[in-house]
Amino acid sequence: MSIRQRALVGGVASLGVVGTAVWGFLSQVPEHGGTELQIEDTAGILYAPDLEAAVEEISFYEPTTVAVFTHRGGSEALMNDHALNDATLEYAQTTRPDWLSDNEQKWADDLFILGVDPEGRLVGTYFGENRKVSQDAQADIQEATKDDFRRGQWTEGSIAGIEAAAGQMNQPFARSGGGIAVGAGISLATLAGSGTYLLVGTRRRSRSRTARAAGDRAMANVVRDYDVTQVHANLIPETSRYGGAMLRRYEDYTQTFRELTELGNQARAIPESSYDTTQTLSTLTSYQETAEGLDNLDDVIADTAALLNLDRAWPQSWERQLASLREDLEGVDPMLSTTLDEEVRGLDEAQPLREFASQSLAELDQLHGDLEARAITPDDALDALRNLRDGLSGHLDTLAGSVARAYSEEESEQRTMKEAMRDGRVSSEPTILSASDHTWTWITISSFNNGYSSGTSQVQQSRSSNGSTSGYSSGGSFSGAGSSSRF
Repeated sequence: MSIRQRALVGGVASLGVVGTAVWGFLSQVPEHGGTELQIEDTAGILYAPDLEAAVEEISFYEPTTVAVFTHRGGSEALMNDHALNDATLEYAQTTRPDWLSDNEQKWADDLFILGVDPEGRLVGTYFGENRKVSQDAQADIQEATKDDFRRGQWTEGSIAGIEAAAGQMNQPFARSGGGIAVGAGISLATLAGSGTYLLVGTRRRSRSRTARAAGDRAMANVVRDYDVTQVHANLIPETSRYGGAMLRRYEDYTQTFRELTELGNQARAIPESSYDTTQTLSTLTSYQETAEGLDNLDDVIADTAALLNLDRAWPQSWERQLASLREDLEGVDPMLSTTLDEEVRGLDEAQPLREFASQSLAELDQLHGDLEARAITPDDALDALRNLRDGLSGHLDTLAGSVARAYSEEESEQRTMKEAMRDGRVSSEPTILSASDHTWTWITISSFNNGYSSGTSQVQQSRSSNGSTSGYSSGGSFSGAGSSSRF
């Protein structure tokens, strides 16, 4: 038998084995929708419409009732690994007896509960007896939620957990770890090579298509507005500090437009059959980023012309310059009142931040009035806007240090907290201030909140193991399947 024949026979045999294994896997796909979604958001952290829409699209191996329970355990939950298990059971016993079996010793059949405690940094998974999974599978489901939960994205994390649970509960052997291991053992080399290639190629092709479509939309906007942008640039006064800076950016704009034209030609010349290659993805991503960057910049150039000349469109332009700052200033009190954990809400540094936010909101209104009355120049108004943004960043930076010290007495943990809250500084947005100075950075309420969530999570992970905790310390003889772990 020749080498070619051996290769042909081996290839046919491998295809037969792989085909059989794949057929066994695909023939047992989950096909049941959730029979009901029950949301018990006692912590007030979920956006129900998004959660409901997502669960409607998730398929289960067997009809399953899904419950999502949120609970604020406070500082006590940080020291009690059973806190969420106990809170979930207590809530079921007092408010949702339908979550319990007839004898109230286990969770009800056909039920899956996802629990989360944003203050105790705990995520729990609880199962009816005919839906229960192994401890390892429970840990995997909980792990699927944690990246989102650490960022404070509670709805997204809950969706990820439900998706992971749907893939584990009542999983057929062909789709279980053992079944997959058997199939992989028979045709490991073929599955590993072709499967990886197919998966990576498919994902790369999808990303390439997305980048190409986004690039085309942005480029269409840039081409449409190119002549108008040139007119706007000609109207920008060179004597203005910000005008001079934006005219230099306009020179970058015209140079980058020529580069974008070339990138667009390259993008259109790439056949879709090549969309799964690294080079194509890199080219199309560059095309998208360049086009979107110019699409934002031409809007900023238009705003610069309108604001510096105080023409009829200046109020709308001015509002776009301060919109993100106003949103942050309005978000100060909710952050201090609800987002931060209770033990760090009453810090001395909180009141100056509140007062600064209140005064700054009033100053924004005053700046608008001064511009309207021509009592201040646009350049000076933009300077004042930057000073307010820097002032807010300074207060948030000071608060970060205070929060870290209040949260822990350990220097290493304080350092972890401070770095997390300061690392998310923003460096760009489609505004005159940002476009005029690429080196300027600032702290937003969102970046501070995300840093706080990330920092507390890192500290808690370092304090205790990340393993799951099963059992119910106050559950008596209750023996329902489930566990929780920290994120």
